[in-house]
Amino acid sequence: MKNYNTTQLSPDQTFDRHIFHRDQFAHYLRWTHILKEVKIGEKIVDFGCGTGNLLEVLYRNRFKQAFYVGIDIKNVAKNHLKKIEWAEFITQDLVNPTIDLSIFNADKVCSFEVIEHIGKQNINIFFNNLKLCGSADATYYISTPNYNEKVGAAGNHTFDSGDGRGVDIQEFTYEELEYNILDNGFEVINSFGTFASIRDYKPILNDWQQKMFDHLTQYYDSNLVSNIMAPFFPKQSRNTLWVLKLV
Repeated sequence: MKNYNTTQLSPDQTFDRHIFHRDQFAHYLRWTHILKEVKIGEKIVDFGCGTGNLLEVLYRNRFKQAFYVGIDIKNVAKNHLKKIEWAEFITQDLVNPTIDLSIFNADKVCSFEVIEHIGKQNINIFFNNLKLCGSADATYYISTPNYNEKVGAAGNHTFDSGDGRGVDIQEFTYEELEYNILDNGFEVINSFGTFASIRDYKPILNDWQQKMFDHLTQYYDSNLVSNIMAPFFPKQSRNTLWVLKLV
């Protein structure tokens, strides 16, 4: 038995039910960030792809890649996505893969909402496997929650990962993850909050950010404001997207 948590949110189904929440918006905005960053004809690896939503965003927006490879511990990719000729889904344990990940030599490597599901003790192995997927000049995109002691961790991020701690929190603080990123041979090109609670960043708003916040809150509800303001405050956000390169 593997000591992982393999749950996955389905934002598309949530939106169909007209449930709009900052966590769900954040998924779409991460995918559209990649849509902004990629070029048609590149090679992309989706490390922990789930049902393949990133591929669907690329496909629906006609951003054909040289190839897309989605890797996940579960074979749950949507059937219609498996028919795309330039895409492939591979069922593999991300911590203990049985294939040579270096064969992909990808331009972009994405891993969204995965680290908090694999067990904190596996972070170095995870980063090593992630590195193997990309070329020497690849760009890596990782998103994961920032652990906040006052708030606690999500229920599905609190489990027994088999490292002797028993049932415990598997999220990293911003500072913990940054240390592990640098320690594993990456440099941080940028980091963006993907959603943030007002109380965490409002005390540090500068003048123009305060004016922006005041104007946005006249129209948007707190969920969308959470997503719009978060990129300014990656350390204070509840979730951060990291943009990395190899040193």
